[in-house]
Amino acid sequence: MGEVTLGDMGEREIIASVLRPRYGRMDTPFGDDCAWLSPEGSLSGVWVATTDPCPTPMAAILGYSDYYYYGWLLAAINLSDLAAAGATPVGMLSSLLLPSSMRVSEFTRLLDGLDECCMEAGTRVVGGNLKESDRVELTATAIGICAGSAPLGRHGARIGDTIGVIGQFGSFWAGVFLLQRDLEVFTPHRQELIDSVLTPRPKVSIGRELRELGLVHACLDNSDGLYPSLCSLCESSDVGVSLRFDDIQYDAPVQEVARTMKVDPARFALGWGDWQLIVTFSDEQLGAITEACDRAGVGYRTIGTVTEPGELTLAYEDQSGPLLALDSQRFTPDSWFTKGIESYVSTLLEAPLVGERRATG
Repeated sequence: MGEVTLGDMGEREIIASVLRPRYGRMDTPFGDDCAWLSPEGSLSGVWVATTDPCPTPMAAILGYSDYYYYGWLLAAINLSDLAAAGATPVGMLSSLLLPSSMRVSEFTRLLDGLDECCMEAGTRVVGGNLKESDRVELTATAIGICAGSAPLGRHGARIGDTIGVIGQFGSFWAGVFLLQRDLEVFTPHRQELIDSVLTPRPKVSIGRELRELGLVHACLDNSDGLYPSLCSLCESSDVGVSLRFDDIQYDAPVQEVARTMKVDPARFALGWGDWQLIVTFSDEQLGAITEACDRAGVGYRTIGTVTEPGELTLAYEDQSGPLLALDSQRFTPDSWFTKGIESYVSTLLEAPLVGERRATG
């Protein structure tokens, strides 16, 4: 006899046997259409909410069949938006459309990934929706609160600000190529890179600290890749951006993969997947920001300057010009969503990093 499936159980039994034991609590009702949230401390402040679907995880594209990585990514995508607002997460709602043929063991693994990513961010699933579908479709809504000061956003950048990146820089794509091409690298580096692909960490705690300390003018999560994220910053704040990559130090695992592949590590840093925070701030705040990042155990790198409205440019290795337009914009013919992941990878590895090449100086 085969393993029990969701179709064998039915919605009410799934709720009673799987979801209620996992998510039901004595202090709040379970099963209503609306979740009750009672965060600790004062309820004063600005409540923020975000909702995003879960795309096919890179883990699945690379052959990892465990639904744990779907659940983890669903949480990480939404929690990263709260991190960029500097919010404290207080709950997550999940909408899970699943085939009736899905095995219950697969379903619980999906929930494990969702729950464990939420747990790392100090929050939990508080309710949601479950429906039958002919394919897996996952969406979540994350809710947070910003007490004491307004949420951070991408609209506050000021001309002359320093631009920094908080988090890994190129680790995701270095990890992807490590797995895809079965590269030989130093063993500890290997696991570090694999983790960056399978379980990316949203930067919730450092985002909250930066907001509470008033250290940054603008903040957004780099979920789409450096070019589209900075385009969004420029548009929202009516500024330009000048990037400089010559002095950037890459982590040892990223450098090792780049050497093995004989490519520039800067290419790995341009793509989506690292789930960093991009911040802009006054120069005098650099020390406080790097100290905060050290306390949170996350990396920091300065990558450029906010300029007068105009182009998004990169200066690198005696060249200067428009940054490679490695885009992730939906509903456009040049987006990888339209052209496919192979087109994205080809551009990432082969296209000139700097357009209209001309000598700097």
